[in-house]
Amino acid sequence: MGEQTVPKKKGTAVYLLVGLLILGLIVGFAVGWLAKPSPPSVSPSQICAIQKSKFTNPPPPNQTVTIIYGFDANYPPFTYILPNGTAAGFDVDVMKWIAQKYNWTLVFKPWDWSTIVTALVNGDIDVIMSGMTITAQRSQQVWFSIPYYSYIHEVVTRSDVNLSLEQILNSGQPIAVELGATSDEWATKLLNEGYRFQKLGLDSYTAATEAVLKGTAIAMITDSAFFEPYLRTHPDAAAKLRVVSTLGSYESYAVATRPGDIWLRNQINAALSELMSSPMWDQLLEKWNLK
Repeated sequence: MGEQTVPKKKGTAVYLLVGLLILGLIVGFAVGWLAKPSPPSVSPSQICAIQKSKFTNPPPPNQTVTIIYGFDANYPPFTYILPNGTAAGFDVDVMKWIAQKYNWTLVFKPWDWSTIVTALVNGDIDVIMSGMTITAQRSQQVWFSIPYYSYIHEVVTRSDVNLSLEQILNSGQPIAVELGATSDEWATKLLNEGYRFQKLGLDSYTAATEAVLKGTAIAMITDSAFFEPYLRTHPDAAAKLRVVSTLGSYESYAVATRPGDIWLRNQINAALSELMSSPMWDQLLEKWNLK
C-alpha cells in the first residue's frame, strides 16, 4: 500500500506542471495580441495611388471644357504649323473631331518635344497627341489612351552611301536624331551597346532628314510614320535617300494624359474607338498619306 502512494503524488505534480504551461501559453498569446502594433490611419486619398487631377471627374453640367492641346510643331504629317500660324496634321484633325464630339474648346499649344512630358505633368498642357510612342519610361509619368497608329524605327542614309548598318554604326560619324524622341533613345541604346558613332540631336525629324541630305550626318534614326509620308510628298528627296535597316519591332502612338485625369482619358478612348470604327478614319489616313 505504502509503495502505491508515491506514484499518485508524482502524477499530481505532472498534471500541475502541464496546467501551468498551458496557462502560460494562453496568457502569452493574449498579451502578444493586445500589444501588437496597430496600422497607422490612412486617409482615402492616401489609399488611392492615383491622385486627383484637373479632369478626374466630369465637369458640372453646362460648364465649358477647355483642353490645352500640346504638340510638336514640326512632326508632319501628324502635327505641324502652317505658314499662317495654325496647327495642322493627322493628329490635329483627330483631336478636333474629338473636341467637336464633346463640344470642348481646344487651345493649341506647340511645345518643345524634349520637355513636353514634363509640361503635361506640371499642368502647362492637358493632353499630348503628336505621334507620341507608348514607352515604359513615359508610362511612369503619364497614362496613355488606346493606341491608334503603329510604325517601326528605321536607319536612313543617302542613296550614294554604300555602307551596311554595321559600318554606319561604327563609322564614327554623326547620326541624326530628334531630341527627346524615341530615335534619341535608340541612339543612346546603340552607343551603350558599344557602337562608335556621334549622336547629332536636332529639334525635329525634318531637320534630321535635311542633315542627311546635306551630308552633315552620315545617317539618321527615324520612324516609318514620319519617313514614308515624307517620301510620298518629297519625290526629289526620295530619290536621294534609302532605308538601310529597321530597328526593333513595331510600336504604337497614343494620346498622353495625366494619370489622375480619368474622366478625360475615358472620353478620349470612347471617341477614338468610335472614330477608328467609322469610314472617317480611313479618309483621314488617306488625306495625310498614312495609308
